[in-house]
Amino acid sequence: MKLSSIFSAVAIGLSAVGVVDAQQTQPACSSVYTRKEILSLTASEWNLYKAIMTAMQRDGWFQWFAYLHTTWFPQIHGHSQFFPFHRRFVYEWERVGKQYNSGFAQPYWDEMRDYRQPAASQVLTSNWVGGNGQGTNRCVQNGMQAGWTMTYPSSHCFTRNFRNNGNPTAWYSPEYINSIGQRSTNMDSFRSGIEYSLHGIVHLDIGGDMAQRSSPNDWIFMLHHANLDRLWWQWQASGHLWTMDGPNADGSAISLTSAITYFNEPIRNVMQLGYGQMCFQYASNLLSRRDLDATSESRIVSKLPHDMLNKWFPNTAKAPVATLAPAEEHLAGAKTSAIPQPGTLTEAWIKMHNYNEAAVKKVQKDASDFVNDMKKAGYTSS
Repeated sequence: MKLSSIFSAVAIGLSAVGVVDAQQTQPACSSVYTRKEILSLTASEWNLYKAIMTAMQRDGWFQWFAYLHTTWFPQIHGHSQFFPFHRRFVYEWERVGKQYNSGFAQPYWDEMRDYRQPAASQVLTSNWVGGNGQGTNRCVQNGMQAGWTMTYPSSHCFTRNFRNNGNPTAWYSPEYINSIGQRSTNMDSFRSGIEYSLHGIVHLDIGGDMAQRSSPNDWIFMLHHANLDRLWWQWQASGHLWTMDGPNADGSAISLTSAITYFNEPIRNVMQLGYGQMCFQYASNLLSRRDLDATSESRIVSKLPHDMLNKWFPNTAKAPVATLAPAEEHLAGAKTSAIPQPGTLTEAWIKMHNYNEAAVKKVQKDASDFVNDMKKAGYTSS
């Protein structure tokens, strides 16, 4: 299922430039570059990016970013530093990449497109980032990082170890991620909804290096966190541009003036794309009132009773899309089925992050209840 824009965009606009706000203290960027979805890269772009990543590995940058992520791990997970830190972290990675070639822009992986059968994703093939590790040591033998030796925290072959014997169960559907955005009225709820669902399941199911504190050893880390940052930006653009609340790393209340962990810059500096150093936008930044593509929203509106629609998609319930052709006509020839139950985070993963277990279980129950309600309503998705 394709999402044209994850969250209902209001009139503040999704354009990375041209939005003037009294909160903004950074200068507007003179130019803005675009982060693309990885599979939309041209052959020449992909070849360039592979060469840049190889050079960054040679020069120790994978090691450095894995070290930073490991060192500051407790301070950047499980609370509201999560999104601002990772936005700044991925930007810093991108800034280094641009030193090798100014044309580099960190892509993202729209993992929700592949949520039903993650291991079958084109992204995880030899032509792209490669697939599962092989042999006893789970060394990756194909794709961009094939045969690499990682040096942090110690010398080892680059590894992946897909869960469920190489065939991970479903990830979180586009509809559920959309629902998180529509129902979240503050940063703490949005952050926990994403961090305890899509964020964790991708790390865990890819496994190997990706399931360690040193996960930036796997370039999927950057693809993944660029995607999560894209979701945050789209949620910001739905009326939460300057929303920053919840606990900081030390338990105090976080605010726009709080320092970003490690970078020691105010969170305010990374809140609005197109200003300060954040001179990028996402390829999906299309201003659209609708949260889902017309086909999916039509089916949601037609299948869900109003109380269920209001429960899971309150924005859509308030202003459902105007007259659309019957959903069945849109879906002629398309294969659809019930949304599957997503995988869950392990106790070891929860403990490694020092997460509040009750908070994680709450999100997992919410996701399961969502799937059950969609099945009850007879909603199907591609």
